[in-house]
Amino acid sequence: MDNPILNLKDYTVAELVIFGVGCFLWILVYFFTLKSIYQRQFIEIPVVTVWGNIVWEFLWSFVFVPDIGSLFTWGYRIWFFMDCFIVIGAFRYGYKQMNLPVFVKHFKLLSVFGILAWAPLLYFYIKIYDYPLSKMGAFSGYILNILISGLYITMALRMNQWKSFSYPAAWCKGVGTLLISIFCFLHFTDGFLLTMCIITGLLDAIYIYLFTKERSNPAAFV
Repeated sequence: MDNPILNLKDYTVAELVIFGVGCFLWILVYFFTLKSIYQRQFIEIPVVTVWGNIVWEFLWSFVFVPDIGSLFTWGYRIWFFMDCFIVIGAFRYGYKQMNLPVFVKHFKLLSVFGILAWAPLLYFYIKIYDYPLSKMGAFSGYILNILISGLYITMALRMNQWKSFSYPAAWCKGVGTLLISIFCFLHFTDGFLLTMCIITGLLDAIYIYLFTKERSNPAAFV
């Protein structure tokens, strides 16, 4: 199937630019996440969604062909290869997110199960529902994004260790996803997808607000 560098037939220049900047900001999210893994031995992305992310990125990089253009396919692949290192960090340090001793003890086995469980779920959802509707991963991507955004809030509040989380990553995720949501509003009319965009935006805003509030308390970052 012909896959041009940029699909200017089905997408406008404005849509491609907005989506591209949003995708680039997500590369920065992964950069700051990897930096946190190296400096703090802590994986700040909720591990349940780390398992799903690596599967999503693999599927859209190598199994399904995004119709938005080959440039973005390689962008998805950059996410995938960066996420491989995040997954390695999750296997090493993800147990720190767990409260229950049984999950801590068997965390690596739980991680393998999580990835294997996400694989068929996302494959068949994309094949049956997402690809026919969006052809670039919007629906499945936002299902994962709602989980990430919601779990960021609950995990940060539960652990109450804000110094372990990256403030730049919070902003890059929030603004990056907001731009991708604007792209969705420009290009799609599906109410389910656009509702997910709104909910994700609200959750990201709450997380940034909470993080900013905590940053005003120096004792929280000692």
